[in-house]
Amino acid sequence: MASTKGFRARRPRFRRLVSLALCATAGLALVAAQAPVVSAATPPVSLPTDESAHPSAGMEWWYFTGHLAGKDVFGKNHSYGFETMVVRNDGLNTAPHGVIYNVNISVTDLTRGTFKQNRDIYSIQDDRTPAGGGFSFDVGGVHMDGKNGVNHIWGGFPDLSYVYSGLTLKQSTPAALHGTDGVIPYGPFGESGYYSQTNLDVSGKLFDHGLLVNVTGKAWMDHQWGNWNPGKGGWEWYSIQLSNNTQYMLYFIRDEHKNYVETIGTLVNADGSTVDLPANQLSHTALGSWTSPHTGIVYPQNWTVSVPGGTLNVTSQFPDQEVYSDLITVGSYWEGTTTVSGTVNGQAVTGQAYAEVIPYIEMPGHGYVWQSVKDLLGI
Repeated sequence: MASTKGFRARRPRFRRLVSLALCATAGLALVAAQAPVVSAATPPVSLPTDESAHPSAGMEWWYFTGHLAGKDVFGKNHSYGFETMVVRNDGLNTAPHGVIYNVNISVTDLTRGTFKQNRDIYSIQDDRTPAGGGFSFDVGGVHMDGKNGVNHIWGGFPDLSYVYSGLTLKQSTPAALHGTDGVIPYGPFGESGYYSQTNLDVSGKLFDHGLLVNVTGKAWMDHQWGNWNPGKGGWEWYSIQLSNNTQYMLYFIRDEHKNYVETIGTLVNADGSTVDLPANQLSHTALGSWTSPHTGIVYPQNWTVSVPGGTLNVTSQFPDQEVYSDLITVGSYWEGTTTVSGTVNGQAVTGQAYAEVIPYIEMPGHGYVWQSVKDLLGI
């Protein structure tokens, strides 16, 4: 007789997915009866108030990526890239109650030369603001919290292959507000609230397949939200941290026809002050591509990026850093650790970055939820 151990291990997860699908199906009956919500004007970002969840936002995310290095208990060196993101999706129009929260996690293990990811971690819960402000989430064994530039991540993959036992991510300089007072034009989606912590110092413990590694490094945090226009599109995005202690956020946004319709850039100086970069002085060119064996999507790779006074080469550590789902057909994307080299204002620089390629997305979330429900129910 075939073993049922694997089935028993998967059964709680299956129940959670069925529960999500049933809740979403009921909610979508209400959504279908409502007219699409048109993006309202986004007020200027005010911190720390805007660190918390926005019940009026159709979609929202708190996103960390970073670069870690450390030694295990036997003295062996390890290095990693990582992503941990909480996505809040009010695709059911029920906020502040019964909101879909989803965790995306990935680890690029540069010592092993492997990449592991999971974006099938879901929870339906009410929006909550912690006493004293900030944010705090518990979704499927992953904990994330933050306030005033001090953040923490606990937990990791359900199979315990990579588990954070308390990452602390701190920034001493102010958060970078992008666009005009933290509000950016967002192409087909209207406009968006958006700020970043671009130079986080990281320390903590990572259990790598059960082996304790004390890690330190640098990270980047994004928080973005909006009550967006229903629309389709995609983007390429870069979080660049350079050896001269400056950082660049670059955002190239496409419409559903793959035409670039918005370019946004911010230079963050060493003291935390920011410069809004002119769109006509920003460009990027992919030097290659990679076809995913998981989804068949063709992703651009290895870019030359032009900024005012400089040119940077952004090179993927390796191509297979796609975040995708075995259950849901929508929402796949490429999120990869990269190296950076080039010149800025006549000075040679090196650095590290995360590059993100969203080939296609439908926002503010109703279409995503509906397709997810169909995938989960097999229809």
